[in-house]
Amino acid sequence: MTRAKEVAKFFSGFEAFHAIVHGYLWLSGMTITLVGITARPAWSFGALLFNAAVALVLGFWAWRRPTVR
Repeated sequence: MTRAKEVAKFFSGFEAFHAIVHGYLWLSGMTITLVGITARPAWSFGALLFNAAVALVLGFWAWRRPTVR
């Protein structure tokens, strides 16, 4: 195991958590306003897709079998 793969595993879970939170915000139709910026459910859907894609890419890279040389 390399340190980089362990860090990627952590951030894969981190991004998966954010994908779940944005999925909840999207399904509930919640609108959030922070510092004068309003995020509507469509933004949560976009963030859901982005965070899920990042989590999948990091997860596949971190947990793949090592290549034999």
